[in-house]
Amino acid sequence: MRVIQRPAPASGRVVALGTFDGVHLGHKSLLKAAKAISAEHAVPLRVCTFNRHPLDVICPDASPEQLSTIPEKAILMYSLGVDEMELMNFNREMADMEPSAFLERLRSSMKLHAVVAGWNYTFGCRGKGDADLLRADGQKNGYDVIIVPPVSMDDGTVISSSLARQKLAEGDVETTAELLGYNYFLTGSVIQGKHQGHKLGFPTANIETWHRKALPRYGVYACLLETSSETLPAVVNIGLQPTLPSGNVTIEAHILGEDPVLYGQKVRISLMKIIREEKKFDSTDQLKEQIGRDCAEAMKYFDMA
Repeated sequence: MRVIQRPAPASGRVVALGTFDGVHLGHKSLLKAAKAISAEHAVPLRVCTFNRHPLDVICPDASPEQLSTIPEKAILMYSLGVDEMELMNFNREMADMEPSAFLERLRSSMKLHAVVAGWNYTFGCRGKGDADLLRADGQKNGYDVIIVPPVSMDDGTVISSSLARQKLAEGDVETTAELLGYNYFLTGSVIQGKHQGHKLGFPTANIETWHRKALPRYGVYACLLETSSETLPAVVNIGLQPTLPSGNVTIEAHILGEDPVLYGQKVRISLMKIIREEKKFDSTDQLKEQIGRDCAEAMKYFDMA
């Protein structure tokens, strides 16, 4: 899949519009519909999204942490058959752009066969552009417009990125996985830590992730740690280490039954189930005992006990 930052004029395309944070089941429904249309027209499918969350520019204090980095988003989209992802530079000029100017920019960069957007998609200054305006522009300029309805859970709750962030913040990674269609994951590099886990008898891989990546509720989770060559069951502690505080939020994974050397490697942590919330212990001995119980519960979860 091509990632485009400076688009050149292109021939026929089907375009999907949206932010696509997390590429959840609602997004997947939209992208699958767009891919089917692009196949009918025998043209590539291009996703047009922004290089940052719009609130980063419009109201930075309200900008949410992200469920997916741009590389993660690209991988998820590629798996759904997206051919191109255009990263539009969202700056103040883009934020102030009238909806008609936004659509003109879109049309001028490629021949549109169809545009696919979600039911709640808005565009242009103050979100004044909506589905009706998009349909009217399509009729005027000769391209189809498909508005994809929301996707809901069994109880009728509409799936959204904000709901996935909420469930993640509650530590409910199992419901988060239901919303996304995959286990929520963190990617990053294994860096040197203080080796506190090793001193306690539970060596850990200290993982440094993107600073804007959404983290779950602080606590201990059963997870899968994926390297370039293997996937290993593990427990991961995410939080402030209140018993042995470092002053920073850390992500430390202990691989069950193994102690591979992972320094400098890029890894992915997929969160499977919360074991317990973060807790401060009165002594390192109490912490060590609890870590042993955490590992035992994770081993039971993975049928290793």
